Formats: sequence, C-alpha cells, structure tokens
Amino acid sequence: MVIFMKKSNHPTIREIAQLVGVSANTVSRALNNKPDVSSETRKNIIKTAQFLNYSPNAIARALVQRTTRTIGMVMSDISDPFFGEMVKDAEVFFRAHGYNLILCNTQENSNQEKGSIEALINKRVDGILLTPVGKNGENIQEIFNNRVPIVLLGRYFDKPSVPSVTSNDEKGGYLATRHLIELGHRRILFVNVSHHISSARDRFRGYQKALKEFSLEYDQSLQIQTSFDLEDTYQKTKKFFDQQRKVTAVVVFCDILAISVMKAIIDVGFKIPQDISIIGFDNIKIGSLLPSPLTTIDPNKKKMVEKASEILLNAIKLDNVERGNISIEPTLVIRSSTQSPIL
Repeated sequence: MVIFMKKSNHPTIREIAQLVGVSANTVSRALNNKPDVSSETRKNIIKTAQFLNYSPNAIARALVQRTTRTIGMVMSDISDPFFGEMVKDAEVFFRAHGYNLILCNTQENSNQEKGSIEALINKRVDGILLTPVGKNGENIQEIFNNRVPIVLLGRYFDKPSVPSVTSNDEKGGYLATRHLIELGHRRILFVNVSHHISSARDRFRGYQKALKEFSLEYDQSLQIQTSFDLEDTYQKTKKFFDQQRKVTAVVVFCDILAISVMKAIIDVGFKIPQDISIIGFDNIKIGSLLPSPLTTIDPNKKKMVEKASEILLNAIKLDNVERGNISIEPTLVIRSSTQSPIL
C-alpha cells in the first residue's frame, strides 16, 4: 500500500516514520546520528525529512539533550569596531563547532548587563562570553547560581575564580609610552576611561612604568578622565589643549576615542603628527584609513577570542573550568600619527 501525504506545516518524527515504514525511534536515532541504523535506512529518513522540511523543536531537543547549542555573548559596546570584530571572530569559531551565537549589548551599563545575563539564562544558553562593565562582578553571581559556564573576554575581575582572557594591557601601555619616549617626547598626555575597568587600570600602569624607566616624573595634570562617549572625549580634549600647549604626544585608551581626540587636536589648530603625536589601542581597521594613519597597540583580539572560546567550550563539554586570567601578548603597530617632536 502506498501512502500519499501532503507536506505538513509542522511535520513530526511520527509522520517521517510512517512514510519510510520504520519506527519513530529509528527515525529519532537516524536524525541524531546514533548507531545501529543502516546507511540505506538513514539515507531514506534524511531524504524524507528534507522533503517534509522537518526541523526538530529546539526546546524539546534541549530538554532531552540538556543543551540548546547556543552561546550568549554579552559585549559592552558593539558600536565600537573593536567589539564588533570580536563578535565576528566568536561567531565563526562557534559556528564551526555547531553552536549559534546570541548577542547582547550592554552599552557600558550595569543594569543592562544584569538584564542581558538574566535573559540568556532564561534562554538556557550553554555558556556565556562576557566583557564585563563592573569591577567586582556583582552581576555574574546569578550565572554561578545557575551553573552556566562563563569566560570573561577583554577584561578581568580580581577574583581568580572567574576565568578570563585579556591582552597584556600593562605591557600595551608600556609599549605605547616607550615608543613615544624613544621618539623624544617628554610631556605625554594620557586620555583614559574609568579605572574600574581592568584594561584602563593596566594600561595606565604601563604608562607609569615607562615614565619611571626613563626617569621621567609622572605629572598628574597630564591626564584626561573621560567616558566612552565620543562627544564627551572631544570636548574634554579640546578644553585641555585650549589651555595647555606644552604636550607633544598623547596616549589614548582605545582607537575609537583616539579618533575623537585627533579631531579635537586639529580643531584647536595643531597638526598631527608635526605638533602632536598620538597613539591608541585595539588596531581597528578604520585607524589605518585616517588622513594620519593611527599608530596603535594590537591586542591580538582574534587570538583572545579563540582562546576564550576554547576555554568556554571545554567547560561546556568536559566540565573542565580553567581559573584565573590568561594574558595574550600585544604588539606595537607604527604608522604615521607618531614622529619625533619638532623642537
């Protein structure tokens, strides 16, 4: 007897079994790549499932397998190309391992971070990559309570129990400052964000370390404390250079803020690099396309993402959690925004 069956909007395993002439259990085993199903039967089942546009219910599969094959990625500001590039690298990595990525953007806001984490837990993600907003990790306690594997990316907490992967930001701050000092600069401004962010603290330590190594006195007046807001950074930098004309070089926390600093310097009437040299962090692609291509510190973000993703995958599959912070070595990328000062 031949059974004719119209395509269903929501075909089931039972319907596939009826068409192929096998049990529902055999269909389930074939679709989940289990053994003890002949190659010919498996081929017929897959062909029939494709014909019916069969798609397993993700929630039902998650309940059986206790996995959703999804990873949550919580980024602090995806409008910054640095984070956008990391998202792209993470998506490529996890797709190759059969996982989908759910992206959340906190905009450097602790409440949004908390809400994003709660939403991801409710979606039963298998693990979370997080670029944290806060210093002490208040928002990740719920992740631990729900036993969801987590790895911090780009920033770390002082708590060694939380695994993290960062660039060696102190070395990055040191390399940036040493480069300027070796060019002959002596009065170097540091434009930084809040020190509750680990990368800001560490880059500033590297700046101070280089000054000390070359016997240059640290001058507290040569600091601008800004936010991640481009207009705020522009206005604070412009005000500084309207009043202070003895600085010959600037280290900026990140490339995207460095672009804002460059505009402020030019608008005041200085030339880059003839009057003021400038160096950033992150090596975002747009930095190389500026009228004065930006000298920068490359944090090796692709390697950071791959290492953090590997740690998270091991925690998910093997319940093997690495502790503490893994630091990736940065490199100096010299372009034309830095040169020796003209005396």
